[in-house]
Amino acid sequence: MNNFTVIVALAAAWVLVLIGKQFLTRILLRKAGRAALDEVGKRALARVPQTAGLTKTEWPAWTHAADVDRQATPLRNEGFQDLGAYTVNTIPGVVIRMMAQPETYVAAHVYDHPKAGSWVEFVTRYTDGSSHSLTNLPPTGMDQPEWFRKIQADKNTPTDQLYRQFLTQRQQTGIKQVSPEESIREFKDNYAKLMVWRQERGLTTKEVAHVTLDWLEKKKAAGTTS
Repeated sequence: MNNFTVIVALAAAWVLVLIGKQFLTRILLRKAGRAALDEVGKRALARVPQTAGLTKTEWPAWTHAADVDRQATPLRNEGFQDLGAYTVNTIPGVVIRMMAQPETYVAAHVYDHPKAGSWVEFVTRYTDGSSHSLTNLPPTGMDQPEWFRKIQADKNTPTDQLYRQFLTQRQQTGIKQVSPEESIREFKDNYAKLMVWRQERGLTTKEVAHVTLDWLEKKKAAGTTS
């Protein structure tokens, strides 16, 4: 899941206080600015939960219920089984609608984030431990490991079309036959695997700078910066 962007965006508030918003763009090119962003990356990683504790809920507190339903409904006609709504213990406010297609071995995660909105992610696992995904979440500026292949999709495309697009673009060999019952465990296992990779690799200055500037632009557009 794309929790890194959320964590780094929150940490961006710290660097803005440290170096001043009006000098951020210019200071990114200086040694002191790079050191400050490196520190943001370290602090952000320290706050990223290493596991995704999922809890099924019968009464999910959706923030964007209409968007979630709009993305989930077409997938039922594509043979997806609805596995229910899950909260993420370590990320308050986030709810995920989990779905799975038992014949094509595709999992669908429809995310609901109180600030980032709602988006969908399709995932296929492979016997070599890799994954292939398609998401309509806008690019985050965060790097991914080689074994986590990602396809970027248009947010305005209906999810049934995105699913069919994914079927043609995903790697066709070595698909792991993950049943709907196993998809929740696979989600948690792969999240933990991604966290290990991220902790070992760290956050680059470029990644932190991208997220920080994106955070600034969104705050400016919302009229909340001075």
